Amino acid sequence: MQFREETISGLFKALLLPAMMLLSSIPAYALDKPKLILQITVDQLRGDLPMRYYDRLGEGGLKYLLYKGVVYNNAHHAHANTETIVGHATLATGAHPSAHGMIGNIWFDRETGKTTYNIEDPNYHLLTKGADVDADTEIDPTQKAASSDGRSPAAILVTTFSDELSSLTAGKAKVFGVSVKDRGAVSMAGHSGKAFWFSKATMEFVTSSYYYKE
Repeated sequence: MQFREETISGLFKALLLPAMMLLSSIPAYALDKPKLILQITVDQLRGDLPMRYYDRLGEGGLKYLLYKGVVYNNAHHAHANTETIVGHATLATGAHPSAHGMIGNIWFDRETGKTTYNIEDPNYHLLTKGADVDADTEIDPTQKAASSDGRSPAAILVTTFSDELSSLTAGKAKVFGVSVKDRGAVSMAGHSGKAFWFSKATMEFVTSSYYYKE
């Protein structure tokens, strides 16, 4: 079975692997409710790369999605700023940055007079001692811009897919967002899920008091 280059490219232009995928031979209405929905967002995976390296892909993983999933060959989202939180929040919410509020990894807040890191929230501190960004070793300048160790999705102005899933199931769905970076996890978990991200200071996954008391 062969795939056209534009078909493969289109899948990754959307940056959303079809983990909510339906088997292409079965109508959507005939499927049972899925027990697991997995959204994988790959930052900076250019649309032509899967086809370029197709002969090196194993039988599982991306090839499995291409053979067994639904491939969208003309999927787009209309925003120009390709910073991490902008794209992640757009994929998570289905809204444009002007609506969901995540217009950049950092922005100048006229009310506070300070540069603000996108998911920074001083009301919800990290639960792990010493897990904050180490300004002396951190190479991400946007993370160093945060003035507190608090993190939450409060600045995301609309609901995410995770939020809608939680609402649909009356809170029974267990929603988790996991990422190396805090902004990746928080945007995917939404307002109602639980987020975990990796702290390079403590070399472990951490979370904030927004999600747990301890």
